[in-house]
Amino acid sequence: MAKLRVKDSTEVIYLKAFHRFGRLTYSVDTQVSGVEISRIHAVIEHNGESWELRDLSKNGVWMNGQRIAYNQAIALKVDDEITFSEMHPQTFVVDSISPPKDLLIPTNHEQPDNVIPLEKYHFLPSENDPEIVVFYDNEKVCWCYEHLASGNIVALTDSDNLSVANELWYLFQVEAASQEATMPIENAHQSSLEFLFDISLDEEITELKVNHNGASLDFDIRTHHYLTALLARYKARDEAAVEDEQERGWVSVSQLSKDLGISESHINIQIHRARKQFVDLVNDKSLAEKIIERKRGRVRFGGKHFTIKKGSQTEASYDGLHMAF
Repeated sequence: MAKLRVKDSTEVIYLKAFHRFGRLTYSVDTQVSGVEISRIHAVIEHNGESWELRDLSKNGVWMNGQRIAYNQAIALKVDDEITFSEMHPQTFVVDSISPPKDLLIPTNHEQPDNVIPLEKYHFLPSENDPEIVVFYDNEKVCWCYEHLASGNIVALTDSDNLSVANELWYLFQVEAASQEATMPIENAHQSSLEFLFDISLDEEITELKVNHNGASLDFDIRTHHYLTALLARYKARDEAAVEDEQERGWVSVSQLSKDLGISESHINIQIHRARKQFVDLVNDKSLAEKIIERKRGRVRFGGKHFTIKKGSQTEASYDGLHMAF
């Protein structure tokens, strides 16, 4: 969330990974007016480790009172002061040099710093009482948000607006969408995951543990684990009747709602909570979408290796090829 602020002003400028300054409105990210300002006067870019400033102008760029060399990358640090030509009245102060990150920014100018850095899953306006979930869709290669009440999913592009809890936000995308995307998951990668569901005899408590690349991850006891375990049950029961593994375990959200006795919007919330917890522990956004898969109003558990225990007994063991009870 790197940013500049205009000296002696409340104006804030959030930086894209390659951020252009100049007077040519449609070719720059921040317009700087003045006859002494070139069409593209300077750029600030992130090189993967730090932020750098380069002068591309005829009239020069000054940093901390000294003119910098033309087209030479100068590393930035917090509190550096940048002026685009000696005659220009504005001074820009480096306020943050954090790595680039996509943001949701409020259109309410009274709260310019009330931004949301987008990382994984975001329940808005709060996790306890969400209206929407913002998440990155690796298949669509973009940020999306889902209305939890309706289940409608909307793709977001740079500068698109998003309304939640009577507040309006817009997406500030710092890099091209293709740079955010994760490479498709290979079956071998997904097959390295092993899930162990432990359900109490009265089915009131469900615990989940996951083996991932030789490490055992404790997902503890969560309400949404019972939904995930139920989807795993559907998949296990389909094995004998459905030959194609890709077709096993699918169930409509409406049927799942009836089976669990909760609303479809609550189903959607639990699906996203399951995905979010997986992302938080495994730190793989693309893989999280494979844990609970969705298509055309249907969902299924995407794991290829899992065991379901109820009490002290093994209810089902599934390895994608055969099942034992």
